[in-house]
Amino acid sequence: MLHAPRTSFRTLFSLLFLIGNGAYAASVSETRPLYSFNQSPLIQIYGLPALGEARVLAHNQSNLALRMQIANNFTGARSNVELLNLDGEMHRLSLEWRQGLGGGMEWGAELPYVSYTGGFLDSTIERFHKATGLPQGGRENVALNQIDFHYARNGVDLVNLDHSASGPGDLRLFAAKQLDVNKIFSDFDAALRISLKLPTGNEKELLGSGSTDLALWLSAARTQGGNAWNPYGGAGVLLMSETKVLPSLQRKYVGFGTLGVSHKFFPQLAFNLQVDGHSPFYEGSSYRQLSAYSAQGLAGASWEISRRQFLEFSVSEDIITNTSPDVVFNFSFSTPF
Repeated sequence: MLHAPRTSFRTLFSLLFLIGNGAYAASVSETRPLYSFNQSPLIQIYGLPALGEARVLAHNQSNLALRMQIANNFTGARSNVELLNLDGEMHRLSLEWRQGLGGGMEWGAELPYVSYTGGFLDSTIERFHKATGLPQGGRENVALNQIDFHYARNGVDLVNLDHSASGPGDLRLFAAKQLDVNKIFSDFDAALRISLKLPTGNEKELLGSGSTDLALWLSAARTQGGNAWNPYGGAGVLLMSETKVLPSLQRKYVGFGTLGVSHKFFPQLAFNLQVDGHSPFYEGSSYRQLSAYSAQGLAGASWEISRRQFLEFSVSEDIITNTSPDVVFNFSFSTPF
């Protein structure tokens, strides 16, 4: 169970240092995007992918990544037809494995473990808003650290999670093919990526969507070394079968994209600025939380402990307000395996 945040952190960082403790190898690694996608409880259940690297693993190379995302949600709206409350914290711990197949191809899998809790960030966020003069958005009028993920339409509850819940999420399988773009664009890498999400999570507790989702997208990045500012980005489409979460409002396809820039101020330490966005997952609602375009802004850093072994941290904020969590903290450790 991941209900206790301190226990989650201890478990995560214990695993990090047990998995790898290498010396830094003086070499330039590829440009790496921040691992991120919308962690709204009504969106993360689908197969929306993170961008992924523009360079696939070489033959017989493999990589293991352990990631944790802590998302704090607080938004809501009410009308004569609809009622929406998204108040609570989500912890997503995932294990990802990738294997290079040769011929410029790789494949892999990711299994998340998702927990919904009252969390521990509410009071910190309220104090931060007060100190900076930012609006509380009604936070001061509700109890701290509660769980209330609720959507009703015409008086009928369609989503109603008011208790702690945790369990395995939806399994993701993926593959990638390296594209030969260097003859046209020097110092650039590009990869075509595909992901299949299977309905292995319990949709009644928002651990999965109950749908099978297929995503196809392009990831590209400039890979100049030294002090270069390396842009990266990509875009694609997500196709979904019928969900068991708000099926009457679901859109069957979504477009998504990422733009970012990475800069190495030190040989081992890279800093990133990134924007993720996607089209609406739902239609027929008057609320932007469901039916609006979404964008998240991220700032983060990646430390290369040794060759191809990375420790990463980033923070995400909702650029288009109320379409993604107020704040998401992303932690990641990846190592050759």
